[in-house]
Amino acid sequence: MMFDNFQAYDVQETRRVSREEGRIEGKIEGEQLLLIKLMIKKLEKNYSAEQISEILEESLDTIQPIYDIALRQAPDYNTDKVFEELNSNK
Repeated sequence: MMFDNFQAYDVQETRRVSREEGRIEGKIEGEQLLLIKLMIKKLEKNYSAEQISEILEESLDTIQPIYDIALRQAPDYNTDKVFEELNSNK
């Protein structure tokens, strides 16, 4: 009676889906970290957020929050700390 409404649970499919989700998250994280690293290089050369946006061909809406966080760390920029703060605000 307890299992009358039980639907099959496919462990292998659940693992496959979880791995795929992990890959996607890892890819997004890697892209964000790369963008932060590139931005820090431009910040060290005193580029403005608008200039960085144009150079990296990213929208200012994407660049500005990263720029603001990184700028508060000047001159001791830390990619991982910028990443953590950026994602803690979401």
